[in-house]
Amino acid sequence: MSDEQESIKARLGKLGLGTRREEEILRELSEHLADHAAALEARGVVPDDAAREALDTVSNWLELRREILSAETEEANMNYRTKALWLPALCALTLSNGLVALMQIFGHPPDSYWLGTAGWSMKVLSAYIVPWLILQSVVGAIAAYWSRRAGGSVRYQLLAALAPAIALLGLFVVVIPISIMLNEHGASHIRLSAFLIVTVTWVLLPAVPLLIGAAPFLRRPQAQS
Repeated sequence: MSDEQESIKARLGKLGLGTRREEEILRELSEHLADHAAALEARGVVPDDAAREALDTVSNWLELRREILSAETEEANMNYRTKALWLPALCALTLSNGLVALMQIFGHPPDSYWLGTAGWSMKVLSAYIVPWLILQSVVGAIAAYWSRRAGGSVRYQLLAALAPAIALLGLFVVVIPISIMLNEHGASHIRLSAFLIVTVTWVLLPAVPLLIGAAPFLRRPQAQS
């Protein structure tokens, strides 16, 4: 380690971020201060004085230490959430929607009905909903297992497994009511009973197999994760 890095380390103290990461931080700070010292030398300042002045540009080393630790902790948390929650949840959502798309492409297309239609089609239930619901257990298992392997907590495992139901809940409970309020003419064609049936069918029912599939994998991650 260079003398400049030794001086910086003495002022910062031990960061507790691991040897490799601390060396990277010290090297980056050393290069930054070296550039500043070089600029001072270009203006005629003696090298030793330039190096000292460059170090003195950091008015509060304790505050700099706190900022570094805060940034490192925030980055670590973001990486943890991405690996343990967002990626498994995105995978579950993609798989769930992909299954519907595959059924529509390769399956026999049922009759189409919208929210304003009286009653609900059992043909739609049998053609799309039932097979899709059965396969949701696989989706929930994959998401929960992925999250646990990435070190996710039980809460993250649950959220990842339930991502398809949560996404559809946001669609039906938020987007559609807003659309109704913005389009009064469209609201007259949408019956509340049909809206509730669609919400239950596509949100609450999928949550059950998603939980069933995730249940065997819902446990605290091992310490090494």
